[in-house]
Amino acid sequence: MNKQCFVMIVLLSLLQWRADAREKILLNFNWKFQLNEQSGAMFPTYNDAKWQSVNLPHDASIYGPFVKDTLGGTKLNGYRPRHIGWYRKNLQINENIEGKKVYLEFEGVYRESDVWVNGKHCGRFLNGYLDFQYDITDLVKRGSNVIAVRYDNTFTTSSRWYTGEGITRNVYLNILDKLHVARYGTYITTPKITDKYAKTCIETTVENTSSDSTTSKLVTDIVSPTGSVVASRTSVISFGAKETVKYRQEVKVPDPMIWDLNSPHLYKAVSKVYNGEQLTDSYETTFGIREVEFTPEEGFLLNGKKVFLKGVCLHHDLGSLGAAAFEAGWQKRLEVLKNQMGCNAIRLSHNPYPKYVLDWCDRNGILVFDEAYDKWNSQYYGPGNSFDNYWENDVATFIKRDRNHPSVFIWSVGNEVIHQYTGEDSTYGVLQLKKMVDFVHALEPSRKVTCALYPARYNAIKYNNPAYYNSAPHQMAFFTDVMSVNYQAGFFKKDHIKYPQLIFLLSEEGTGEGGYGYFGYDHTYACGQFYWGGTEYLGESFGWPSKGWINGAIDLCNNLKPVAYSISSFYKSAPMMKLAVYAKDEAKEKSWNDFKIKWLPMYFHWNWKDKEPLTVQTISNCDSVELIINGKSQGIKSMAACTNQKMTWNVNYEKGEIKALGRTGGKVVSKDILRTAGEAQLIILEADKKEMKADGLDLTYINVKVVDKSGNIVPNADHLIRFSVKGAGTNSGVGNGDILSDELLQADSRRVYNGTCQLIIRSSQMAGEIKISASAKGLKPAVVVIKTH
Repeated sequence: MNKQCFVMIVLLSLLQWRADAREKILLNFNWKFQLNEQSGAMFPTYNDAKWQSVNLPHDASIYGPFVKDTLGGTKLNGYRPRHIGWYRKNLQINENIEGKKVYLEFEGVYRESDVWVNGKHCGRFLNGYLDFQYDITDLVKRGSNVIAVRYDNTFTTSSRWYTGEGITRNVYLNILDKLHVARYGTYITTPKITDKYAKTCIETTVENTSSDSTTSKLVTDIVSPTGSVVASRTSVISFGAKETVKYRQEVKVPDPMIWDLNSPHLYKAVSKVYNGEQLTDSYETTFGIREVEFTPEEGFLLNGKKVFLKGVCLHHDLGSLGAAAFEAGWQKRLEVLKNQMGCNAIRLSHNPYPKYVLDWCDRNGILVFDEAYDKWNSQYYGPGNSFDNYWENDVATFIKRDRNHPSVFIWSVGNEVIHQYTGEDSTYGVLQLKKMVDFVHALEPSRKVTCALYPARYNAIKYNNPAYYNSAPHQMAFFTDVMSVNYQAGFFKKDHIKYPQLIFLLSEEGTGEGGYGYFGYDHTYACGQFYWGGTEYLGESFGWPSKGWINGAIDLCNNLKPVAYSISSFYKSAPMMKLAVYAKDEAKEKSWNDFKIKWLPMYFHWNWKDKEPLTVQTISNCDSVELIINGKSQGIKSMAACTNQKMTWNVNYEKGEIKALGRTGGKVVSKDILRTAGEAQLIILEADKKEMKADGLDLTYINVKVVDKSGNIVPNADHLIRFSVKGAGTNSGVGNGDILSDELLQADSRRVYNGTCQLIIRSSQMAGEIKISASAKGLKPAVVVIKTH
């Protein structure tokens, strides 16, 4: 065979592949948007020329000022407005789709969305946190098509936190052959793992949507983390017209590479469907080979070894981006949690998250507490829509979507459900819990099921009842596989002795003044814990002027607060040191959900009044710490002598430099320095990337610092920084970590807080350069250039 003939065969093969295999087309760009009701906007002939042009993901509520009197639920929704809104998009289909199945997929629309294609109603979907799709095969045509989407976010109690609104996640067009793998149609488990092989079971659901019967072949190839096919299985089944068949295959994967926290090896199953000998679908499923186990004696085990879960709870907004779910934004947040804070687990509270959050955790070795719901009521469905009518379908989608992720170690069906603590339900939630646990077990038996419990005990006894401290665990604790409790670690010792079958997991623990609840219980038999909250988030405010949860470990700009460094000193094994200072004990306290929340404001600067009495906390995991002020040692303290790893020093302020040296084994292994800042002189821009993808979705976070002539951040600076963004990108949001601020989150300026603020840049789909300039009155301006490709 000559070279020219070989090239022609390869090209023909590629053309056949493109014609036969599934296509997944991202539809995030070039939408039109308008707030409020728009009569007739679902019809193709509607004139949307005056509507705003937007790209997805898009949060329509994050723009404009905070409004103290929003449409109900002001504190819960972070004083952001609620609207009805419309989107429209012209969809041009140039290829021949005759004989194909066409699906329109939304990863999330908040809330109560209605979708039309070419003026025909596709359906209504209520749950704003879950993905859905419509079969639009009979509605679309080759050429020009119009998609219209209406959402309604006026239900004031749809969540207890900021929801955002609109098309907040990605949208796709999926073009498939009539014989294809069903949506989320693969389920892969590894029930037996040895050094020599891993028994791998693959269930694949294939749909024949045509009117003809067929004989179908399914070939499943297992591709190793190194890219080679290590196992394969072929099965042939006859299909009737409009029939769905579930294939069950089993292979032995040789010399398995295990998914673990430090080595998160990932395999891939490639499912190829044939109609006779013609390839009609190719579907890829990423999975990991790992073993998860829970025992009353050791808690949580991964691959046969005890792992203490060091986690945080999250909510779904991304600070100044709002609920617009950018993959790059989530990558940034998760990198901070893992690499800077030392988390090995996250709790996705209290709703399904974007799929790529789980993908990142799979790739990077983070365990996921995957949660479907907050309350078991109309919260996610709206008034007049009973929870009982929707939960089974939504839980089934949620489980099927996430079941192949090795990072997911447990399912949660709810959080602090009202049934548990109000007494309105005579079973205190047990009846509904049993239904949901049994449903999940039947659908996905490889994982345990839990429900995070409100801090109430048997028969809803709360802390203000004299019987509380001698009470039994709540009834629901005995009908979950793992007892997850919020803020009740103090009962673990007593309950472990009296109820030895129980498995204990602390699903919420307060960050407090330093996260010291970590030391309040025996880790030997407990699975681990999740701090509330891992980050600050919009909504669930204590009241104006706070726009959200003030007690997060990380602020809205992804900066670690002092409490986060304290937690990091428990969570991380690598040596660390951080100086935090406060002038007096300003500890604050608030009762929330029958739990007392405490926090202590501390600062990362050395600008105080002369000789002012100060408390300096040296946050560290080193054996000992030496504190030095202006070259003079203040002594050396042993960490072993410090309760709960809390080391403080009482000093009088001296202008100059304060330094902390952390020693382990007698050697300095970590240090931190604070210096007195002078007058503000200039702006510094620090971009977390030098290059961006020109895909219209990449983000760069630019940290802005106001500094003195020596480069020290000026903590009392409050300059208004004005931004200019030119070229192949746009300003996507601004912030400064001050959750009390009334400033706009979408603006071309931001005032610094503690000497810093942040600008987020979104790339365009055009390769080139982005020039970002920052200026302020009385300061030397700064410029940074980022390349896109």
